[in-house]
Amino acid sequence: MALVLGVGMCLSMKVIGDGSTLYMVLGIIAGVIGIIGVSVNYFIYKKILESSKKKYAADIQELAKQIIDEE
Repeated sequence: MALVLGVGMCLSMKVIGDGSTLYMVLGIIAGVIGIIGVSVNYFIYKKILESSKKKYAADIQELAKQIIDEE
C-alpha cells in the first residue's frame, strides 16, 4: 500500500505521467486508496502480533527456563 500511495503522489505532482489533469486525478484517487490501505495495515499488524504473542508465549517461557537452568 505504501507503493500505491507513492505512485499516487507521483502522479498527482506530475512527476510521472504526461502531466495531464487525468493523471493528476488518478494520482489523487490512488493516493487516497494508499492512505486507507496504510491505515488498515497497522491494525492488521497489531492483530497478527497479538495472536503470535499468545501462540508462542509458553514456548518462549519454557526455553527461557531451560537456559536459566543450564547455567
